[in-house]
Amino acid sequence: MRKEFLAVFSGFPDHHFSEEITKRLRKELLERRSIVFISACPLDYEQNDDDCGGMYEMFAEQGLPFENHCVIDQRTEPEKAKELVQNADCIFLMGGGACEDQLHLIREKGCYEALIDCHAAVFGVSAGSMNMARKTVDFSESMEAFDGLGFTDITVTCHHDPVDTWRYGQTLRMSEDRTVYAMEDMSAFFIKKGRIDVIGTIYRVKNRELHLLTEDDIKELEQDEFRSVFDTIPDLFDQFRPRYSEELFAYLIAEAGIGPGKRVLEIGPGTGQATDPILRTGCKYHAIELGQHLFRKMKEKYGELPTFSIVHDDFITHDFGKMRFDMIYSAATIQWIPETVAFSKTFELLKPGGTLAMMLTSADYRSDNEPLYDKIQALYDRYYKPDIPYTHGRFRYTSAPEYGYTEVERHEFKGQRVLTADEYVALCGTHSDHIVIPEPLRTEFFEELRKAVLDAGDRIVFNDTYVLYITHRPPICHGDGSFD
Repeated sequence: MRKEFLAVFSGFPDHHFSEEITKRLRKELLERRSIVFISACPLDYEQNDDDCGGMYEMFAEQGLPFENHCVIDQRTEPEKAKELVQNADCIFLMGGGACEDQLHLIREKGCYEALIDCHAAVFGVSAGSMNMARKTVDFSESMEAFDGLGFTDITVTCHHDPVDTWRYGQTLRMSEDRTVYAMEDMSAFFIKKGRIDVIGTIYRVKNRELHLLTEDDIKELEQDEFRSVFDTIPDLFDQFRPRYSEELFAYLIAEAGIGPGKRVLEIGPGTGQATDPILRTGCKYHAIELGQHLFRKMKEKYGELPTFSIVHDDFITHDFGKMRFDMIYSAATIQWIPETVAFSKTFELLKPGGTLAMMLTSADYRSDNEPLYDKIQALYDRYYKPDIPYTHGRFRYTSAPEYGYTEVERHEFKGQRVLTADEYVALCGTHSDHIVIPEPLRTEFFEELRKAVLDAGDRIVFNDTYVLYITHRPPICHGDGSFD
């Protein structure tokens, strides 16, 4: 599953954790059977052994010893490396070398899948921290961006020092293409279920402008991280997220003229809640999915089909090249993208006359059982206290014409779901704002919800309205009156 706890460090020049960092580590590292260090200098065995022992002692001196510790480098056999990763409680990506050497080691030893799937907390320092990002740049080697491990969207530079003019200048250059977080030594990002805490001195750098990280910057980062919170529950998401009505798809497919030879893009398919009906048309289906585990689930389900294609990346930053689509659609996804990006980029990617379709589900469980509804609302008043506020309900679906689209049409289709108490609680566990409710509040809340539905006969009915917003990029009109 997606990592529940990440720590991104710059460096520890005096080889000790600060009091603030130690306090957070004590809170999170409750299981300490095994810590595995992964080298950024795979062939420097003597240095790796020294660094492994030294970093282990940093934990031990703070009362956080592990029963076992070891380092993965070029000496480690692939099967052993995978076993170490799978069984670790903490994995520490080390620094001191080149980012790409560490990434190559992880893949050469067959550890990448194990690292993605393991239960461990994942820490990084220096090169290791840089490799935790989806996209990163090792400016000591090159200004070319490359794919990191994808644990976070926070791209960092480490060992920032305002008087180091070369490093400062390289950071500014790097910020011309992406937002960068320049970390001084003894600083840290802690990331858990979309929540971000910061220790030490960190700068936000964009378009060659640098300022100290602010609370507003952190809130913005949390909203970015929040987009990936579904990736923590791929199997639950696949089983319990609502599907959409066949009538909706029949209307959409006819309206957009989708079939063999047509090229379609789905933004954020999750695990395929709105995929099957489009694939069945025989169109050339493409998708882009932000979550690693959701992406893999989609490949698992549809990867054998010749008309299916998917990339693991962020729609906001992905370069589609010259690819253009007859239809772009999203099911409860586009609202996670800033409106200006969502509409301007989809407009650019659509062929003239192409269709943009946006769908969502409005679920009503009040009309079938008002006493149950009132009981559940009282539980929400008592327990619903997510760590991160949900701010993505502000997306204006009908504002597409401001970006060049035709007028937006709204269509509604009806459906119904009947769930048991256990199914209802499982469904609640797939809502992004419920995932981030802190423990033990979350467990108590879900148990009370389960009891409420059990008391109502172990049955809750959702009368669903599937909403389809549909608009078009205008066709091109030629001088002879014909259109493309």
